[in-house]
Amino acid sequence: MAGSIANLIPFYTTAFDGIWRENPAQQTMHRLAGKYQTKNVTGNQERIDFMGSQTYAMRQITARAQKTEPSDVPMYSRWLRVRPYDLTTWIDQFDPVLLGSLPNPDGSVAKNHAIAAARQKDIIGLNALLGTSYTGAQGSTAVTLPTTGGVLNVGQVIPVTYGSGSANSGLSLAKLTAASYLMDKADIEESGRHMAYSARELNNLITNVDQVNNVLYNDVRALRDGRIRDFMGFEFVRTELVPFTSGSTTIRSCVAWQKDVLYYGFGQDVMTKIDILPQQSQAVQVYTCLLMDATRVTELGVVQVNCDESV
Repeated sequence: MAGSIANLIPFYTTAFDGIWRENPAQQTMHRLAGKYQTKNVTGNQERIDFMGSQTYAMRQITARAQKTEPSDVPMYSRWLRVRPYDLTTWIDQFDPVLLGSLPNPDGSVAKNHAIAAARQKDIIGLNALLGTSYTGAQGSTAVTLPTTGGVLNVGQVIPVTYGSGSANSGLSLAKLTAASYLMDKADIEESGRHMAYSARELNNLITNVDQVNNVLYNDVRALRDGRIRDFMGFEFVRTELVPFTSGSTTIRSCVAWQKDVLYYGFGQDVMTKIDILPQQSQAVQVYTCLLMDATRVTELGVVQVNCDESV
């Protein structure tokens, strides 16, 4: 190229970057933040007690001083059993010298630990929404999302073939409509509804011309900026941490929920310590820990939406 320097003079030195940067190819934020309820847990477990809805309508009084007829109020419980998580990194005492112009890495390592903890919180929350919860006086009764029954005969799990006959499909408007309908039919609070999905599911919607380009679906703003922010009453949350169904590497378990049905229990929120280890040749240890659990408090406020990412 005309005017360019073809060869570096031999005694020119190589310049190195003077700061640490995070790898941009990773989730750095706690994306479920603010989309759940929180509870401080003292001890290794705590029971959350709930009062169910009255199954009977109010009766009409037809006479003076009429005999009262009491009705039972259903009760149930869910359990939070906090579990510890940690992450440890050692930095050799000579690293700050041998790294040259780069600064001491302990601060950047601690920041990376915080990023990992944010992802861990999302994983715990997603597993709580989709996995097994525990109820009963002693917390010994396991409860999973039902796969049959209900108004659509799918329980709380939209099958991967829903709306497409017998063939597997990705995320579709039919599946979103079904998830919204299940919540509406159960009278789940309309505000605070969320939907966790991965990048492939957004791609399914954008590339499905018949559904997305139709004038009836102009509110799907994904066509404008490549993102779904809110649609059909859900605030959308993209994360590649949404798990695959058990035994599959292609069927993703996207999940819709209302924020009041997901509880995070914290024995101790994220804490980071930086110490010197005499027994490890004065190496610096960056240690981050977390003590928490999460549970859903009712199945009716959670809908699993199975999507095949191979189609």
